[in-house]
Amino acid sequence: MPSDVDDSARIVDSTVGRSEVREHVTVHDSEIGDGCRIYERSSIKKSHVSDSADINAGTYVENAEIGPNVQIGPNCSVVGVTHELSEEGMTFREDVFDRIVLHEGVFLGANAVVSPGVEIGEGSVVSAGATVSRDVGPEKIVLGSPPRQRIADLDEWLDR
Repeated sequence: MPSDVDDSARIVDSTVGRSEVREHVTVHDSEIGDGCRIYERSSIKKSHVSDSADINAGTYVENAEIGPNVQIGPNCSVVGVTHELSEEGMTFREDVFDRIVLHEGVFLGANAVVSPGVEIGEGSVVSAGATVSRDVGPEKIVLGSPPRQRIADLDEWLDR
């Protein structure tokens, strides 16, 4: 399968394997593997996307390691960039990079947010709209956002 990159996509200082890149996608300083599908109006910067990953429409990914067979729902934010915060406030225009890792088979529901430096284990699921601000082990499900967030074993949750 050759790459299928839409004419409106912008690929800058990046490599794209045999993958599909849809309309108005931007890819900067990144590597996209084979068999990936990058949907409309997504942006990927300073990241590595392994084979057979799907990144849905309107998603922003920066400074992340995306494992194989990962599915990211629409309008997600996977952003491994933050800023120093001191008593004087945020340091303007001085990004601090803290890489995000999504291991093989991770699924992020629509509108999920993954905070800088977070690692999500193999086969874990993040529910739609959840915010993940700490590491998640393999085969877990993340429901909701802090402070009332619940993280459960995926098998136990499916058996209820």
